[in-house]
Amino acid sequence: MKWMYCFTPALHYRTAVRPEGRAFADGFFGLAFSLSPWAIGAYVLVSLLQYCVPLLFIYRLSTLVASEGGAQVALADTLLLGLLAIGGFLLVVSELNLERYLSLRLCREFERLLARKMQQRVEVAVLERVVSRDFSVILDGIGASVNLLAIPLFLVLSILLALLVFGSAGFWAVAVIGVFLPLSYLLSSLADRNYQRIMDRTAQRIEQCSIWLREGPWLKQFADRSAVQGIERTLAGERSLRNLDTLLRGADSYIVGFGRLVPFVLLGLLGTSEAALAWDGAIFWLSIPLLSAVLALPRSYVSYKAVGRSLAALNGLYQNSSQHPGLPSVAVEQPPAVIDFDVDWPIWPAALVELIPGGPQNQSEELGVLLRVFRLVPELGQDPQRVLWLPIELDGKNLSAGQRLRLQLLRGVFLAQAQDKILNIDHDFSALDAAAAQAVKQALSELSWVSFSPAAAQAIDGREAVPTMIGERSAPASSTSDPAHARLRLGELFRSCGWGVLMLLVPASMMSYAANLTLPQAGFSPLQVLLYAVAGVAAGIAAGLFIENLLRRRFSLLFLAGLRDVRAGSLVDALQVVSRDITTTFERIAWYSHDIAWILALLLCNVVALWMGFGLFGMAVASLFGGLLAVLYRLSINELYRTRVESVEGFDSLLRSAHVAFSISRAGGTGFERLGDWLALTQRGAIADGLKHFYTTRMRSVITRTVTAASCTLLSDLVIVLVVLLGSLYRTSDSAFVLAVTALLLVRSDLANVFLAITGFKSQSVSVARLQRFARRKNSVAVALAGQSLEIAPFVAQRAYRGLSLERGRLYSLSGHSGSGKSEYLKGVAGITEVTTENTGARQASAPIRYYLDRNTLALLGGEPGGSGWLETWLDDLPGDNHHLLLLDELFGTLGAEQLAERLQALHRYVERSGNTLVLVDHRCRLEHDIELGALAH
Repeated sequence: MKWMYCFTPALHYRTAVRPEGRAFADGFFGLAFSLSPWAIGAYVLVSLLQYCVPLLFIYRLSTLVASEGGAQVALADTLLLGLLAIGGFLLVVSELNLERYLSLRLCREFERLLARKMQQRVEVAVLERVVSRDFSVILDGIGASVNLLAIPLFLVLSILLALLVFGSAGFWAVAVIGVFLPLSYLLSSLADRNYQRIMDRTAQRIEQCSIWLREGPWLKQFADRSAVQGIERTLAGERSLRNLDTLLRGADSYIVGFGRLVPFVLLGLLGTSEAALAWDGAIFWLSIPLLSAVLALPRSYVSYKAVGRSLAALNGLYQNSSQHPGLPSVAVEQPPAVIDFDVDWPIWPAALVELIPGGPQNQSEELGVLLRVFRLVPELGQDPQRVLWLPIELDGKNLSAGQRLRLQLLRGVFLAQAQDKILNIDHDFSALDAAAAQAVKQALSELSWVSFSPAAAQAIDGREAVPTMIGERSAPASSTSDPAHARLRLGELFRSCGWGVLMLLVPASMMSYAANLTLPQAGFSPLQVLLYAVAGVAAGIAAGLFIENLLRRRFSLLFLAGLRDVRAGSLVDALQVVSRDITTTFERIAWYSHDIAWILALLLCNVVALWMGFGLFGMAVASLFGGLLAVLYRLSINELYRTRVESVEGFDSLLRSAHVAFSISRAGGTGFERLGDWLALTQRGAIADGLKHFYTTRMRSVITRTVTAASCTLLSDLVIVLVVLLGSLYRTSDSAFVLAVTALLLVRSDLANVFLAITGFKSQSVSVARLQRFARRKNSVAVALAGQSLEIAPFVAQRAYRGLSLERGRLYSLSGHSGSGKSEYLKGVAGITEVTTENTGARQASAPIRYYLDRNTLALLGGEPGGSGWLETWLDDLPGDNHHLLLLDELFGTLGAEQLAERLQALHRYVERSGNTLVLVDHRCRLEHDIELGALAH
């Protein structure tokens, strides 16, 4: 259903025209007023009216409850109530459009920031934290920060109006609400300090997990668990702080509900009969919106401080960056007519064709020939056009070492051609098999602007070509059928915290009956009423803490289970889980569950109150109310879920934009001197596309959530009007009528947020599904010892592989052409990447211990390139009480032919001495015991 988008203009993202960004050192209001002073002024006015309209609504409502006039008077007043309800809805729509405009301006400023050139000291983890946390905090905190101006104005106006309408009695009745200001300030200070600690822990967790996602698939093979244990400690600390936040935040809701008794208590203790008369009619229920405003100050203050800290982080990024130069000023050591080939040229997330400089679209024929000669066709696809538009991840993580090398060679060819330079290649193509290396060298030698160093040419020509069979690689199996993608049901969630839901019935019943304590016939003393309020607040906070802590503990266990067996794969998806999804489950899902349980308890009390107040007529009204809520739910839930999923994709796009900005900032050195304009345009285009996707998907989600919540509030207001009109015609008793109206007012106070919580829970349960999928038990390839044999079970990765039997205590080579999947096979066996297996049971006790070593592993463990001394020491230190399967993947690519021969002899001696089994991948050698990958693959 698209009805929710009728209240806002179509979303259009216009790319920033002004290239130079601005600093973020002036705080939220300094930045906001510099962007659009009229929008901030209008936002403050609309927010002020949003507090005033409910105040007027409840004022007229309370006078009607006490009125004994005829039906005509009631009809006229109820018409006014209906107009106020509609006016409140229109104010929400106005605020939504102002937020849309300010979000657009902030996104364009963030676009300019990302388009700047990052300095070398800016780490990618810091940039990911700014994108995943700080920018979202700024956008989410716009409304709450503006309320820091609107709420004090509203409170001042409320006191003046009470003095004008009720005289000194009204002034005292409203002024006693000021006793909550010290409490509000205390909660504000405590919540701000606590939230700052939460933000620090969250940033620490994101940075730790970001590093672990990159290194963990390799490091988890070894006994050192310090990295995961550090994340566990950080997560435990964050969970404790969030539980404290539940205490501070939960106190607000229950103090609003029970706090309206405090003015009655104070006036009773003072014995001010004149002031007590003010409670006849208006002032009693007016304390509900007034208390809501007073206790909203802590949330606004916390949000404002959090936005300030996030702006400081953005300003730090601004200070550590500079305007991207169109013309470089990099000094180079080699002659300006030569570009030295660099296999480590930065690769940013983009289509393959977008990584090649010099406008290769105009040379598609030549590019297609090179793709075929380089064997990227058919390895990456049968059609050159499909290969050209293949998405490449950050640093080519979705490519094999050989494919990445050939991509860099392709880039180097067009990089040199675009600048009229010579591409000098001093690389022996060790990541390619002999046939592929010689074919690539021959094709490049035919280009006049490409040359090879004598050492590189001799090393490539001297390699023995081994005939291999080229096979086509299949696409990864789809995971859409994974049951973890199913939405988490409310029933499942509440079964895990059922006692907490039942506990909330106690404060809900007490709050619904609270107004009846103030009736003259109740006979309660002020101290008794005060104890009643304190007990209700304590019961509500305890039940809410029980629910949220139980859920956070469950989500923590899921998260840690996924981290312990992390696999190499889509980095963007994993970063989404460790940054946004776990935060969403800790915050939103836990809050939503608490709020949903609370409103269910209130609705149950509401049904009882309507029955007591109106009998069968009340039950009919309750049925009508429930039916209308069900209709609104059905009209909105699917769109809410769809926009939530889209917003996750938009966040991924924003993260890719940050990766583009980071990588291109590193690309301004040798080889790119005369392509500063191309780099800048590529960077700005990718960043603009990512932010456009992020802005439009985020705003669709905000629009659907806001309009649905406003519609829910409007619906509850109209039902209240209907009940008051019914009460002027028929009521069982005055006390039962007061109970019914109080219960409806409580529902009105919380229904908008909690109805949004129901739909928000459904829509954001995708975060729970992603967390469950992240934590699911991964398949492992079964490797078993059978006598003197070592049996490797069949499995499926990007290709299907048959089972393999090896003899223990031998050195094997694994051969196959470049890109055939040798690294994929070894990583699958070692548990580095995800695989599909027939048997997902536990490993057998006799299974050998597997280790996968490549140059990345060597760098993480502090070994030197080539692995000479370090590898011998590490192998000798392996315990002898277990059999080990050692998988060495192009570990000696930097060694010369003589050094490689020496290393092979050392490995032969090692397997004979230790009895362990070793499989080696190196394109320059084929051993006596050789495994042909083509024979394993289906």
